[in-house]
Amino acid sequence: MKYHIRLFTIIIGCLLTFYILGCGSDEDDTEPTNSSPIVDSFIVPEEFNPGDVLEFKIIAHDEDGDTLSYTWEVDGEILESTGTSAKWTAPEDVESVKVTVHISDGISKTVKRVKTVINKEFAPPDPVDPTDGEIDTVPDPPLNLIVPGKGAFGIKLGDPFKKVEAIHGKADGPLGVDRDFSYWDDPDIGFSGYVDGINLVKSLFLHRPNKAKTAGVNGIGSALDSVEREFGNAQEIDENDFGEIRHWYWKRGIKFTIDENEKVVTVYVFKPIAGAPAAVGIQDQQDRAAQKNAANELLRRRTKQSSPSDN
Repeated sequence: MKYHIRLFTIIIGCLLTFYILGCGSDEDDTEPTNSSPIVDSFIVPEEFNPGDVLEFKIIAHDEDGDTLSYTWEVDGEILESTGTSAKWTAPEDVESVKVTVHISDGISKTVKRVKTVINKEFAPPDPVDPTDGEIDTVPDPPLNLIVPGKGAFGIKLGDPFKKVEAIHGKADGPLGVDRDFSYWDDPDIGFSGYVDGINLVKSLFLHRPNKAKTAGVNGIGSALDSVEREFGNAQEIDENDFGEIRHWYWKRGIKFTIDENEKVVTVYVFKPIAGAPAAVGIQDQQDRAAQKNAANELLRRRTKQSSPSDN
């Protein structure tokens, strides 16, 4: 019995000794942290002229007293300097460059700073005219067809304006301030639209007396219920500046304007815009607003151009 008591006492003593020796404060086990470099100033010119020798400077410090090293880049090209300043000779053919410096203490996370420098004398090259050369004069889609989000009346979105005139003849006049075109005079074929900055068709507008139809045989004069049988419910319904109701099928790239008799009076074809109206991003919102304004403006000009009987 005494032997067991003595053995028990020895075991308890050993356990207490291991516990006391093995348990220290958390501070003893925690490695000291090292702070990242701190940037005090990053000095880069805002502009340059071609041929200028620019000097970039960085002022930084390290709270732990670590020695700092520097890596300089201009548009991803590593410069030779590894100090607190670097020099770079500006070329002629760039609009702007990004100057980047990486600051490292060799221990903690590297710190990066970036600034953009603009070429004051940069002039963008003239756009390449995509209509140079031979123009395809085959109507695509066919003259009697409307293809949502793709084209209508022989013209595809993205076709050069020269093809529009090759198929339909000279427009009523030169492209408007908003780069719009129309075929409303002598004869009125119920066709107009917009081109972009390099004269490629970006939207098309059909109205009476145009006879083109969709695959489901919907066009000017069609009933609203026929449109909805082909396309379903519109993603958005609003009212234009003339009190007519517009049914927008944003994902399909087509809009039908409906009069008080629930008949189609205009059809507008544009590049599809994805997403539901309530859940789109800023860019989609801007694109939708631009299409609405464009359709309103063409209708306004059409109404002004037409006689009362055409409205």
